[in-house]
Amino acid sequence: MTIMEESRMKKLSSCILIEWRKLIKSKLSIVTACSICLVPFIVGLFATMMKYPENFKNLGLISAKMEMMRITDWSSYLMTISQVISVGGLLIFGFTASWVFGREYSDKTMIDLLALPIRRDTIVLSKFIVIALWSYILSIFALLLGLLAGNLIGLEGGSLTVIFKGVLTFGFCTTFTIILSTPVALFACLGRGYLSPLAFIIFTIIFSQLGSALNFGKYIPWAIPALASGIAGKALLNFGSIVSLFGVSILGLIATIAWWRYADYD
Repeated sequence: MTIMEESRMKKLSSCILIEWRKLIKSKLSIVTACSICLVPFIVGLFATMMKYPENFKNLGLISAKMEMMRITDWSSYLMTISQVISVGGLLIFGFTASWVFGREYSDKTMIDLLALPIRRDTIVLSKFIVIALWSYILSIFALLLGLLAGNLIGLEGGSLTVIFKGVLTFGFCTTFTIILSTPVALFACLGRGYLSPLAFIIFTIIFSQLGSALNFGKYIPWAIPALASGIAGKALLNFGSIVSLFGVSILGLIATIAWWRYADYD
């Protein structure tokens, strides 16, 4: 490693540490941590209803539509958690990305940030790394709570193979959802705040749900994580799905870096 490369790595590490401290000390960390708890809570509640239907039918809490969910064992339980994290993650991880980039404009710290003797590319990369790290921490936390809830509910079919496959699928769905945060960051830069990226997130969720209903969700990047959970059946994704997903993510990353490198700030 050359002296220049070593200097760049030190600057990147410093930027990551600074961005991490800003995120942890903010209210965002508390809000997102509490929000991610809804994932195992909602799925666990539905699983409990399916496990003990007679108790909840008497209370009028189980409808015919809910009975179609069939969360009756570990396989379907983990599959549902993966689906919920895919949809909920678009909101939670996207909100994290919008805050990390948008706060520089709302707090009017952009000019001071760019005055530092650090490459703009390094600053952008550090922000994306922190977003990914925090999103993975939230996801692991949700998964652990989900595994604990499933054990307390007493779900059947919890072999090591089933658990491993479910956790692996959860990891893929989480990763697919996290990499979709790059376009959100771009909209935070374009809109110079929180409103534009949040509107974009809502649009992508509605668009992906509509696309899935019309059976072309496998080509919509924001619908792919949920389809990867296997909730709608196997072999729904193809090479075009992967190209669509990573294409949007890479374009979002490149466009965000380009914006920071060439845009004027006042």
